[in-house]
Amino acid sequence: MNDEVKLAPEEYICKLIKDRIIKRELFPKSQIIELQLAEETGISRTPIRQALKKLSYDGLVDIIPNRGAFVASPTIEEIISVYECKKVLEAAAIEKSCMNITDEELYRLEELLNQGIQTHNTKDLYNFILFNEEFHMIIAKASRNKYYEKYIKELIEKTNVYLIFYDRFMLTATDESAAIKEHFKILDALKSKNIEVCVEASIRHNQITLDQLSLKGIV
Repeated sequence: MNDEVKLAPEEYICKLIKDRIIKRELFPKSQIIELQLAEETGISRTPIRQALKKLSYDGLVDIIPNRGAFVASPTIEEIISVYECKKVLEAAAIEKSCMNITDEELYRLEELLNQGIQTHNTKDLYNFILFNEEFHMIIAKASRNKYYEKYIKELIEKTNVYLIFYDRFMLTATDESAAIKEHFKILDALKSKNIEVCVEASIRHNQITLDQLSLKGIV
């Protein structure tokens, strides 16, 4: 294990596996072997198992009894269903957020957009996804409805997996990024406090994100 890393063993393994998935060193259905990770990192198998359970809960790993842990492989039906649900809930949340969002929250959204541009320029998918999640969660929280917030967060954690596996992030120039363009439209709509435009922007963003995933070949 790298001495410079200050993470707890379980967190280190989670980040290591996520990084390898993001860098396309691990693909859907690839097996993750505990013993290899233990030998490579010097971390005992107990925190490795805990990390795999956490990644399983997050939807990144499938743990199959008597076979082991594998990088998850969501079906097209699952992906579409999650985005359909996310589209509905985020549209409902932004309708409330449009009138409730504060200047401080709007300022943070703008900061996140600028950080997203920087991470897109450097092809830092890991942090781009973190900024993307915070952007969406600020809007969900601004609805002042804890249930929108709770369930939208769960859906975002699912869609983060799909972005890691199937988004064209690495092949898309920053000035051509639909995600960045759509986020700016959402921010402008929130600033204008136009509910109809906010809802339309949110729905469009979810649909475009789904449409641009590279799902060819998924069973």
